[in-house]
Amino acid sequence: MPRLVLSGPDLGRIRFAVLPFQETLKAARGLGVRQAPPGLAAWRHSARRVLPAAALPAVALCSAHARHMPDFLTPEPPTVARTFAEEIAAALDDPAARVAADTAAFGAVLRTPMKVVDDLVAHPDRGRRALARSFVALHRAVLADDWPRLHAQLAADVAHRARLAARHGVEAMLATLSPDLVRWHYPFLEYAGPPEPDYPLHGRGLVLVPSMFLTDGVHRQLNDRQQPMLFYPARTAAAFWRDPRADGGRLADPIGRHRAAVLRVLATRPGCGTGEVAAALGIAPSTASAHVAHLRRAGLVTTTRAARRARHEPTPLGWQLLDTFIG
Repeated sequence: MPRLVLSGPDLGRIRFAVLPFQETLKAARGLGVRQAPPGLAAWRHSARRVLPAAALPAVALCSAHARHMPDFLTPEPPTVARTFAEEIAAALDDPAARVAADTAAFGAVLRTPMKVVDDLVAHPDRGRRALARSFVALHRAVLADDWPRLHAQLAADVAHRARLAARHGVEAMLATLSPDLVRWHYPFLEYAGPPEPDYPLHGRGLVLVPSMFLTDGVHRQLNDRQQPMLFYPARTAAAFWRDPRADGGRLADPIGRHRAAVLRVLATRPGCGTGEVAAALGIAPSTASAHVAHLRRAGLVTTTRAARRARHEPTPLGWQLLDTFIG
């Protein structure tokens, strides 16, 4: 198994990211590979029926190789959350020379030439504008409507890992990251894949990125110009694709549908205000305030106030409820 070599400083620089554009890349791969990744067959069947022609270049590029994509598509994520639009802009705003170089390196590992690759190498500016349109078409067709549900799963995964690290330490979190695919034996983080030379992180740390569409392995982004990244299957991915209620619908049984929706919003955006909850759910602020108050009385939500602003987030009991009914 390939191995990342982590020093003490690397352990202190591990962080997580939830990345909507990267999920679009993984979804594109799931749509284009010859055999559907585990659990994605039903989703793939329905998604392919609504896939527009404009999305096909993105699907072809992301599924052309089992383990590789052009590096420029996966830039280092910032420490603040980005929307899909912000993330794709950051990925495709790389200098033209870098786009061409990364694409040429990617083309070298392909068995057969591809038009989208040739266009990016020959005309990187025009090629990436066309590629951006293709990814936007893909995202709108098969991901945008489901993104709130998917984001909730990814945020719950990150919250679970963070609590595990806080209670038992970073090494315990790494040891349980994905037991079938990732192994931790200090200083080595081993992951499933063909043999490669060990890759020391040299104190740069590691970005861990959960994915709902990466159900069959672990992907990594390793180069000298950014913090290393490791993509792994979210812990609820298998159940989510197997059971459509795993989006949190079962949470409605103990606390009610509307309050379950409020708690899920607070899980994905801890510290948000009542107005943000109302906007996310399309309800009146007074209604959102009433639901938050009920959850607070039940011990599921805590509220802190700074000046005139109230911030809400799940309590440990609220997180435990989310873990039980969502993942």
